[in-house]
Amino acid sequence: MKGEGQGSDAEKAWVLLAEPDQKLAATVGAELQSSGLAWRRVSTSDEAFLELNFGEFAAALFDSEMPGRPVLDVVEMLRRRNLSTPILLFSGDADSRSRIRAYEKGVDNVVQKPCSPSELSAHLKALLRRRTGTLPWVRAVEDLEIDFSGRRVFRGGQEIALTPREFGILEYLLRNQGKAVSFEALAQEVWHQPERAKTISNVVRVHMASLRKKVDHGRHVKLLHTMRGYGFVLRSDSH
Repeated sequence: MKGEGQGSDAEKAWVLLAEPDQKLAATVGAELQSSGLAWRRVSTSDEAFLELNFGEFAAALFDSEMPGRPVLDVVEMLRRRNLSTPILLFSGDADSRSRIRAYEKGVDNVVQKPCSPSELSAHLKALLRRRTGTLPWVRAVEDLEIDFSGRRVFRGGQEIALTPREFGILEYLLRNQGKAVSFEALAQEVWHQPERAKTISNVVRVHMASLRKKVDHGRHVKLLHTMRGYGFVLRSDSH
């Protein structure tokens, strides 16, 4: 496998740039190359599908406006084939609804156009660093969208301002989505004070009440639920 603009090096991690703009791809590729990464460019979604099926890539960039089959359909097909390669979508349509749809299809992160080549390269390198992590960069539950990198939360497309402690609670509940989380677990994982597990429950309740008000108040679908005498759970009751 040989990337445009550099020689083959089997020892390097390869990044696929599925980008019809040759100049943009070359600039992003140069940024990646300076960090010791190899890269290859394709210009259509069909070529990207073939490359990711038969090649070994550490990450991939998809331009949403590539010729060929719809990009999100290609991503969905790749995920159905159990492809685990992190995928970054470069899109001019990055409103909340569009981002959520992209994440549901299997995209790991969405970057909105216009964006500088250096920023695109930085996003790709961040995906590579997160490859061994337990959570994708962004997760969506119903219309709740959580950006772990930027530590930002949106519901219904509107940003919710959370305190660091509230974000920590929400992040831990999401890691255990659908499972009851005890006061003791929150004391250890969010407050980092396991010795206060028996006395901190009232403090946890106060923060949780504030978090629930911000996330669920006025919403038809409630996501944060109390498990009486035990703790809390994050789940959707829409079904």
